[in-house]
Amino acid sequence: MRRTAAEAEETRRSIIATARASFTSRGYAATSTTELVESIHLTRGALYHHFADKEALFETVFIELVQELDDAVTEAATAAATEGVRAAIVAGALACIEFMDRVDYRQIVVVDGPAVLGLDRWHQIDGEAGLHTMEQALELLAAEGHLEVPVNSALVRALFGALTELSLAHARGELTTADAIGAFELVLDRLGPNVSPTASSSTKRKTAVQ
Repeated sequence: MRRTAAEAEETRRSIIATARASFTSRGYAATSTTELVESIHLTRGALYHHFADKEALFETVFIELVQELDDAVTEAATAAATEGVRAAIVAGALACIEFMDRVDYRQIVVVDGPAVLGLDRWHQIDGEAGLHTMEQALELLAAEGHLEVPVNSALVRALFGALTELSLAHARGELTTADAIGAFELVLDRLGPNVSPTASSSTKRKTAVQ
């Protein structure tokens, strides 16, 4: 019996959701594709119809998580955009810090990702969304005259790298949320003299995240 496209997509989504839960709780190495398909009453043939192997399935889950992170950052930044570009960037950075503290992100992207995909592929996927978002943010700051330096690949990567490391340090419990976002703001402030918030707004924000 030939399945419809909608049914095929439903099966694919079920496989991805089940795999994501297993990769999160058990890790990549301990996840068995046999147990995975049996748990959702599918055959291995159904799995391999959608994914070439376990690594391809993992990459799909990995890409979805990275995209969800970028979506969370964009949503937070958009919601704060009425307060100005800098406020939007800080709101997006805070969303990034909080998202990377999630168990599924830490296990799949941070712990297993580099080993399963290799560092080159890991960086490619991680950077495709995040670097573009960071570049857009800096270009908006520049358009408002808030940058003393030109927006280029090196600057985008430097700020993106700083935010990533602060988020990972927060996820490891080495920094509080307030310390992580405060350090990011300090770096941001060095890019131009006109981007610092008023003392009152900064105090309110830091109080809210403690």
